Amino acid sequence: MLSKEELLSLELISQKGSFDFSGDPVKFTLYTEAERIKSAFQFDPLFAVNCSIVDPLPHQVEAVYRYLLPLPRIRFLLADDTGAGKTIMTGLLIKELLLRGLLERILIITPGGLTKQWQEDELGLKFNFQFKLVDRPIFNSDPNIFNNSNKLVTSIDFIRNEDVLNVMKDSTWDLIVVDEAHKLSAYDYGTKRYRSKRYEAIEILAPQTEHLLLLTATPHRGRHDTFRNLLQLLDRDIFSTNELVTNRINRTDDDVANKFFIRRLKEDMTDWKDGPLFKPRHTKTVEYKLTEVEKKLYDLVTRYLTVKREEAVEQNNIHVSLALMVMQRRLTSSIYAIMRTLQNRYNALNGLIELIRKNPTLWSKRMEYEVEFDDYDDYSELTDEERESLERIFSDPKKFKLFTTAKSIQDIEAERNQVSELKDLAEELYHNNTEEQKLRRLWQFLTDENVSDGRKLVLFTEHKDTLDYLEKKLANQGYKVQTIYGQKSVDERRKAQDEFAGDSQILLATDAAGEGINLQFCNLMINWDIPWNPNRLEQRMGRIHRYGQKEEVHVFNLVAQNTREGKVMQRLLQKLDVIREQIGSDRVYDVISDVFDGINLEDILKSTLEGEVNSFNQAIDNDFTIENVKEKIKSQKEELACKRIDFEAAKKLMDDSLEKRLIPIYLERFFKKAFISLGGKIKNEDEFVSLSQLPEKINELLKENFNIRYDVSKMIFTFHKEVFLDKKKTGKYEMLYYLNPGNPIYDAT
Repeated sequence: MLSKEELLSLELISQKGSFDFSGDPVKFTLYTEAERIKSAFQFDPLFAVNCSIVDPLPHQVEAVYRYLLPLPRIRFLLADDTGAGKTIMTGLLIKELLLRGLLERILIITPGGLTKQWQEDELGLKFNFQFKLVDRPIFNSDPNIFNNSNKLVTSIDFIRNEDVLNVMKDSTWDLIVVDEAHKLSAYDYGTKRYRSKRYEAIEILAPQTEHLLLLTATPHRGRHDTFRNLLQLLDRDIFSTNELVTNRINRTDDDVANKFFIRRLKEDMTDWKDGPLFKPRHTKTVEYKLTEVEKKLYDLVTRYLTVKREEAVEQNNIHVSLALMVMQRRLTSSIYAIMRTLQNRYNALNGLIELIRKNPTLWSKRMEYEVEFDDYDDYSELTDEERESLERIFSDPKKFKLFTTAKSIQDIEAERNQVSELKDLAEELYHNNTEEQKLRRLWQFLTDENVSDGRKLVLFTEHKDTLDYLEKKLANQGYKVQTIYGQKSVDERRKAQDEFAGDSQILLATDAAGEGINLQFCNLMINWDIPWNPNRLEQRMGRIHRYGQKEEVHVFNLVAQNTREGKVMQRLLQKLDVIREQIGSDRVYDVISDVFDGINLEDILKSTLEGEVNSFNQAIDNDFTIENVKEKIKSQKEELACKRIDFEAAKKLMDDSLEKRLIPIYLERFFKKAFISLGGKIKNEDEFVSLSQLPEKINELLKENFNIRYDVSKMIFTFHKEVFLDKKKTGKYEMLYYLNPGNPIYDAT
C-alpha cells in the first residue's frame, strides 16, 4: 500500500504499451473464466471424471491416475478381470490427455462386433467424444481416411487386410488402443514364431504411435510365449525373453507403480464403502446320457474323424486338422449340427469325384492349385466366422490342397461311401420325431430353474446351426427368444440385447456375445457347448458376472456322461466345483493349464478323443489337488503381478477432487454468457436447454475441428450429470446430450 506522498513522488518513465481500459470487461471476464476451465486439470485431480457420464470405482481411479497418467510415454497392458470396466478407464485416460493438449490423433481397434458400442456408448455417450467408425464401405469411399481423420474406431479384422494396412503403415498416431488384445496371437514353435494376421497388423502399427494401450482380461492363456509376444508389441527389447518379462512385470522401484502392466482380480475390487464389488458366482455340472442310437452315431463319427485326423497330422495339413476338430465339436453340439456337416461333406466328396471324372488330369495336378486361405489360430481361438469358413473349406470340392487327405480317386470314393452311411444315420435320428437327450435335459432344466415364470437365461453354443435348431425348438415351447451370433450386424446385436433386457426370456448366443456384451440384469447361464479354452468360459461368465449384477450368479455346464470328451469334462468340472467350494475362489478356472504342467486343455481333450484317457485320469488324481491349485493360484498372481488395490489412495483422490472441482453451476453460467455473447440463442426448459441459434463462429469450428455438420438446434442439453442419468426425467427426449468441458459445442464456445 502506497501513501499519498509516495504516490505523488512516482515518476512516469514510459507510456509505451499502456492500458487505456477501453476494452469490454464482460469479454475479458469470459476469457479469464475460459482459461480457468481449460486449466482445471491442474487443480482438480479427477477433472475427466467430473466432465464425463461415469462414476468410477476405486480400482478404475487407481489405474488411470496412479498407473497410466503419470507415464511420459504410455506403452501399457491393462489386464483387469472381466467386468472391471476397462473401457471406462480408457475413456478417462483419453479425456485427461485431451484436456492437457497431449493427444490429437487417436485410433481405437476392437473386435468387429464392438466397434459401434465403443463409438456410441463408451466414447460418445459417456465421454462426449466424436469418433468416426471406419469399415469397408467408408474406406472404399475415402481411402485416405486414416490420414485425414484424427479420431477413429475400426475393427482388427478389417485393418489386417493388406490393402488397408498398406495405407495405414505410414500413418502416425498419438494413441492406439487395442481392445480384446488376447486375439493378437503369436506362438513359438521351436525356433520359429507363428504370428496371426491380427498380430502382424498391430506389429506394423505399434512403432507408428507414441502411446499404445492393450486391453484384455485374459493376458496369459497358460502359455509364456503368447504372453511374451503380446508384451513385445509394447517394447520388443524390454520383453525379449521370458526372464525379462517376469522381472519387468513384477518390478516396482521404490514403491513406484509398474510402468507396463497391471492386473487386478474381481475378488480384490471394492466399492467406495470398501465392500466387495461382485456377487458370488456358482457353477454346476448338468449331466445327461446319450441314447443307444445317439451313442452309435457318436462312436462311428468319432472313429471316422480320428482316422482322418491321423492322416492330416501325417501330411502336416493343419487346415484339415482344424476342420476335423470343428466337426468333432459339432458332433457333440447337436444332431442337427452334425447332420448338416455330414450332408455338406457328402455333397463335397460327390462334387470332387464328378470333377475328376470329367477331367481325369485334374487330380494329378491338384498341388498346382493355390488356394487363398487366412491363417487361423488354434481351435479354441476361432471366431464364429472362422469356424464356418473351415466348414465351407471341408465342403468345397475345388479346394484340393486344404480339402482332403486322400491320395487317390479310390480314397475319395471310399470316404464318400463312409460319410454317406454316417449322414443317413444322422438324418434318421433327426427326423424320427424323438427329441435328443440333450434337449430333454434342457427342458427339465428350464422347469427346475423357473425360466417359464419370467426368470431370464443366457444360453451359449459354439455353432450357428445349433443356435438355429434351439431357437426353433424354444419358440415352439412358447419362449420369447433373442439371438446374437457372428453374422449379425452391430445394430442387430444391440437390438437383440435391448429386447432381451425387455420382455424376452432367453438369449441364445454364440461366442460372438462372449466379449463386450453387458448382461448384468440376468443371473442365469447355461453352456450348451463347453469351450475347451478356460478363458472363453471366463469370458462367457463375465457377461453376467460383472459390476452392476444384483443377484448371485449361477452357471450350468451341460455334459454328456458317455462320450470321450464328456467323461473328461465331467470329471474335470466336478473336481473344479469341489476345489472352488473348498478354497472359496473362482481362480481355479485360470490355473487348469498350469496344474497340468503347461499342457493345454485343448490338447488334453484331443488326446482323449484318440483314446489316451489314462494319462489324464492320472493327472486328475495326482496333480489336480487342493494344495496344488492353491500353489498355482499364488504363483500365477505373483507371475502376473496381480496388485491389491490401494483403496485409501483412491479415496483420497476422490475426496480431493470433490473439494477442488469446478462447481457445475459455474460451468453452466460461463457457457450461457459466452454463447449469447457470440450471438447464440438459448432456450431454457427446467433443467434442460436447447440452442435455438448457433453462432457462425462456433458453427465453423464444429465443422473444421470436430467434423460436426448436423442440426444442433434439434438437440436437447443438460449441464447436470445426475439429471442426464435420471431416466424418468430424460425419457421423453430422443437426442439428449451432456453439455460440459469435453463436449465439442462447449469446447468450441
